[in-house]
Amino acid sequence: MLTASKLLLVIPYLYFYLPALPQKKLVDNESYKYWIRLYADYTISDDGQTVCYRYGTPAGGDTLIVQTGNKIQTFPHAFNPVFSGKYCLFQLPGDTLVLLGTDTNYIREVKYYTARDNILITQSGNALQWTELSTRKQFHIPASNIQQLVFTGAQLVFIANDTLRYFHPGMSAAANIYAPATGIPNISNDGSYITFQLPVQQQQGNERVKVRHYKQSYLQSIPPRQQTVIFNIPGNSLRPVTDSSTEVCYQNGGRYILLQNVLNSQEYYWNKTVTSALYLFDTYTGQQKVIAQNKAGLLLHAVISPDARFITWYNTTAACYYSYSIASGRTRKLVKGNAEWKDNDLYIYTANDLWKVDPEGKKQSAHLAQGYSSWPLFPGILVTLNNRNKQNGFRDLKRKKPVMDAFLYYIPRFPLDQYKPVKARNTAVYLVQRMNAGAAPNLFLTTDLISFKPVTNFQPQAGYNWLTVELTKEGLLYKPENFDSTRQYPVIFHYYEKSSDGLHRYLLPQPGAGDLNIPWYVSNGYIVFIPDIITEKGYPGPSAAKAVIRAAEYLSAFPWVDKEHMGLQGHSFGGYVTNYLVTCTNLFKAAQSSAGPSDFFSGYGSIRKQTGTAMQALYEKGQNNMGALPWENPALYIENSPVLHAHKINTPLLLMHNENDNSVPVAQSIELFTALRRLQKPVWLIQYKDEGHVLFSDVNKLDFEIRQQAFFDHYLKNKPLPDWMKAH
Repeated sequence: MLTASKLLLVIPYLYFYLPALPQKKLVDNESYKYWIRLYADYTISDDGQTVCYRYGTPAGGDTLIVQTGNKIQTFPHAFNPVFSGKYCLFQLPGDTLVLLGTDTNYIREVKYYTARDNILITQSGNALQWTELSTRKQFHIPASNIQQLVFTGAQLVFIANDTLRYFHPGMSAAANIYAPATGIPNISNDGSYITFQLPVQQQQGNERVKVRHYKQSYLQSIPPRQQTVIFNIPGNSLRPVTDSSTEVCYQNGGRYILLQNVLNSQEYYWNKTVTSALYLFDTYTGQQKVIAQNKAGLLLHAVISPDARFITWYNTTAACYYSYSIASGRTRKLVKGNAEWKDNDLYIYTANDLWKVDPEGKKQSAHLAQGYSSWPLFPGILVTLNNRNKQNGFRDLKRKKPVMDAFLYYIPRFPLDQYKPVKARNTAVYLVQRMNAGAAPNLFLTTDLISFKPVTNFQPQAGYNWLTVELTKEGLLYKPENFDSTRQYPVIFHYYEKSSDGLHRYLLPQPGAGDLNIPWYVSNGYIVFIPDIITEKGYPGPSAAKAVIRAAEYLSAFPWVDKEHMGLQGHSFGGYVTNYLVTCTNLFKAAQSSAGPSDFFSGYGSIRKQTGTAMQALYEKGQNNMGALPWENPALYIENSPVLHAHKINTPLLLMHNENDNSVPVAQSIELFTALRRLQKPVWLIQYKDEGHVLFSDVNKLDFEIRQQAFFDHYLKNKPLPDWMKAH
């Protein structure tokens, strides 16, 4: 039998060869259809000897690979892979389930499957099948119209025809527990109880007339919440967990469930009809008690420790976490930072420090990392980030220092968290992904998180004029691979907030949902710069503009920058930055804004189209960060509203904003468009039917991509004005 270390020496990797080209191609609007990409559902067997992963292209579809040592098996269009016991399970098109091991078995007409601890559950037709994979012993469970299914490895609970049903192998048939039932049921870790929800009765309202009252807790009437109940399996009894004033905020299958009172969390900073509180519900006794209250602010991120001894939560008033001992009832204020439980250990981390903290305060906190960001990943293993040079890597706590290099492995922050490392269940073999801006995501095996053995080598960018990236004092600088310092390049500044942690992120060339397809622009002779933006309270526009203008002035000093042809592009908050920038400078030749605010007065008073909630919190306390009410400081709202300075705009502006936007009302772009039209300034507004804050339709994404490219090509490369930009 191969050991984990020997495995790394013998397992080969797939190499997808791209022939050498006399001249590298430019990324075009068809390239993304054939661009090989790795998917994030890769996995590894319990013994660490077999890996399973998928790759594919939008045009050609997906392929699943199962690889053990020198043996590589390929399954076109297979999906949903998982290991269970000695088998690798996955599905094929046409409802076929494959059990791949020393022998291969096919199960036809499988609508759904789940597997755990050598037990397979399949849904076929109007029945469920429980199969012990080692003995092939089976249990047949008739069931139709299955809505939810939860399997623990020893017990099965599901909702079928609105009835909660329960089964384990000691039963002759599945038992009907309760009807009507809804929601996602949960089985406790010890198998003694099930939680589920009761459906609510639909209230009939007068659709013709809507009356709002200023004393209402919510701006709109919200539907009644589903009541959570608990079914005790040994006692065959039902008990309520929540009522109309409480809701479940955390449960992990242990003895206790955390509840919070129902309140308007978005408006709680001013609309305090009830006091924010946390309640501990004991599933053994049915007793409920208050463990924390805060009239001044919210109690957030409440979590029960895995061993059910402590509770932690974030107090927005104190701006730190607290811990509560269930045994003693004592509450303690913790070191400032973000709290996370890993196994039964509590960690507090900041941008440059990591502590292992005793929630009872009996032991001194252990300072595990200093000078770089760290997060617990596996027992005794941290994932780390150097905040200066953005190197990423790992640290085994047996070592004093982390091992980091110029790649992105995993950072638990969106969008850098898509490829999470996985560990073999029974041995110290890890399957990790690695990428950087010039190398596509690929899989590697490692036993020490220092040396890495390649499993795949996808390099779709190798045949194209790709990009390079540099971390500068002002942000990220993207240049073409064939960069020539003797020529001048047009520049597009693209931004959102702080982006420099993404230095080593690989960017797929694909039509954007409202932002910028950086690989296309760089491959086609543009430079793209992403400045970090940190806004000042009360001055989101001026502080963001200052950051972008500072970056533009920095870049303009280089001889290879065509400072007469610089553009702006942003989406959402980045769209607002674009709208504001063109009111305060003529430095830029063209600007494209997607779904960005323009009027802080009307924006403040608007209601989200689909959810019906007020936008005030976004402006007072949220991303727009005004820190004041408009009637308290109208001058501040005037200063930050681009539409009120439309007469200062001389930069051609392309707007894109859609009717179904629930984040930024479409009226924000319409106001700016009509103002500039009235002033006879060059402005265009694109709107897509049935689209919202971001584009979802591939057809619309590509259409927007082509129009955006034509707009910038005209103004930044002096190409002819496209027909759709001409007056007709």
